[in-house]
Amino acid sequence: MKFFRMLSFFSAALLFTATAASAAVGVSDHKEISTLLKDDPDGSIILDVRTQGEWSRGHIPGAVFMPMRSVPNNLDKLPKDKKIVVVCATGARSGAVADYLDKQGYPWVKNYSKGIVDWAKRGLPLVR
Repeated sequence: MKFFRMLSFFSAALLFTATAASAAVGVSDHKEISTLLKDDPDGSIILDVRTQGEWSRGHIPGAVFMPMRSVPNNLDKLPKDKKIVVVCATGARSGAVADYLDKQGYPWVKNYSKGIVDWAKRGLPLVR
């Protein structure tokens, strides 16, 4: 059983990594995220796809936590009528997830290509 869970995890990681190179979604930045959080909090989702440990060390206020490997099984929790900006540490995982969501028919998806590293470097607020 443990073997199959590991195989499932690696398959999902491979799927996301393989799609990262072909990401056709838009790119977001710290300014756009700040604007969405301020002006459209009910119409947008900041989706943090990092690990639990990374999330615990600090995340964007108002972000939704959904580790990368759990996204395919939780699409029902991501409404298609909201703007979604996907965030990870540096933009690689979030780019893959954003591309995946785009292919699943989400009409407004962007990748914060510089990630939480950029957010923290700019001294923007983090929840711990």
